[in-house]
Amino acid sequence: MKNLRKSTAALTVGALLTSVSPVWSHNFVQEIEVPAGHKHDINLLVTHGCKGQPVQEVRVQIPPEVESTRVHHTHDWDIETIMRPLDEPRTGEGGIVITEVVDQIIWKNPKEAMPDNMYEAFRFRISVPKEPNKILYFKSINICAEGQEAYVDMPEEPLDLADPDVKEKMWKFLTATATPSTFVVTRPAAKKQYPWEWSLDQMVMEVPEVLEDQAAMSGAQ
Repeated sequence: MKNLRKSTAALTVGALLTSVSPVWSHNFVQEIEVPAGHKHDINLLVTHGCKGQPVQEVRVQIPPEVESTRVHHTHDWDIETIMRPLDEPRTGEGGIVITEVVDQIIWKNPKEAMPDNMYEAFRFRISVPKEPNKILYFKSINICAEGQEAYVDMPEEPLDLADPDVKEKMWKFLTATATPSTFVVTRPAAKKQYPWEWSLDQMVMEVPEVLEDQAAMSGAQ
């Protein structure tokens, strides 16, 4: 029964996010639901400048729950990362010892500042935490020649997707100020990300679909 309540709450919040995500924050993540335990591309959409001024710099803070971040390369902006030291070193992929992680990403010195009447996507890849039904907040700031807009406001109380009143609390958070922090919600993944991590049953089910897609593409050529 507890899992059913959590699933129902998650579906309710998902529907709420789908209806309000384009408007509740001027900075927002394009795909709000992300698969737990996967590496996933985050597209932070900056949808306008600062009261008529173009955007000259964008900053985003990576949630402490995220253990690995890689920034998408672009020729249009200079990219800087600010690192955060770990309390204790840990072993990453390939046995590499990791002592620090990305805390902030800064896009600056653009070839051409982003006009106020346009939008732009700022992409980076994260290792999504393995625990599903958790909320990860990505605070962000748009900096212009004069002034800035900071989307950093947080809920008055922690939001829990297992809470039967989460829909109302989420709505309160999204509408309390004009500058709430954008966020993503981790969802249970249907299977692990890479084929070599799949079970035999998952492999048997997946391969025919891949072959069908390849056949369809060949027939279309």
